[in-house]
Amino acid sequence: MKNSMVLKNKKNIFFLLMICLGLFSCEDVINADLDTGEAKIVIDAEILWQKGTDGATQTIKISRMAAYYNPVTPKVSGANVYIENSTGVQFFFPETAPGIYSCTDFIPVLNENYTLHVEVDGQSYTASEKLIPVPQINRVEQTLSTGFGDDEQEVAIYYSDPAEESNYYLTGFVSNVLPYPEYDLTDDKLTNGNEIKSDFSHEDLKSGDTVEITLRGLSRQFYNYMNLILEASDSNPFSTPPANIRGNILNQNNSASPALGYFRLCESDYRSYILE
Repeated sequence: MKNSMVLKNKKNIFFLLMICLGLFSCEDVINADLDTGEAKIVIDAEILWQKGTDGATQTIKISRMAAYYNPVTPKVSGANVYIENSTGVQFFFPETAPGIYSCTDFIPVLNENYTLHVEVDGQSYTASEKLIPVPQINRVEQTLSTGFGDDEQEVAIYYSDPAEESNYYLTGFVSNVLPYPEYDLTDDKLTNGNEIKSDFSHEDLKSGDTVEITLRGLSRQFYNYMNLILEASDSNPFSTPPANIRGNILNQNNSASPALGYFRLCESDYRSYILE
């Protein structure tokens, strides 16, 4: 099952609405007096092991939800962060910049279970996940996509899904024609054991443009979480997630106040493609 990650119709309606409001508005700028909720901790913890690398260098980002009109995301310093594997080996993430915690000796093992530990502001947060493998990208193809409007250049990857098991994938496309990456969320319910295609097209793509492609393997739980995130968001799903979508990062001191975000571990395959 494939979900489109760019909600063009919603964006078009939004821009038309803003134009209409501008025609009838006065010159005074009015800021609505919005209620300020709890400044929840946001933990962006992705262990991404790219094929062909040792995966030793990993980064976790910790921030705090900001007020609606605040253009700056508050970074959270002073946290104690480490990840523990199933045998009790701990990998520590010291703070290397405000809100940035990095490890240079992480040891990724496919299908191994890991637990994240974060202690900050007197609270202890934990989450557990498995490192999920991903198939190798077989090839990248470029075609001219024709539709009801103008023709668009399409870039697609193909990869072989393992048979007789359930698998979940997230393909990210990065391009200069996009403000944020575009994501393609896929499962193998209808394609188990077959070759799967993930594609990206855009009316502004042209010869010489570069499209960077990252294929991730996902757990079923993270697939379900991402499905909710992408349905609720028409922008970057790896920015602050909606507060009503709960991830897997639990607060051991107060179960009613979990951190936002999702601790995930993904093997990935990467390609950089230059359009012809």
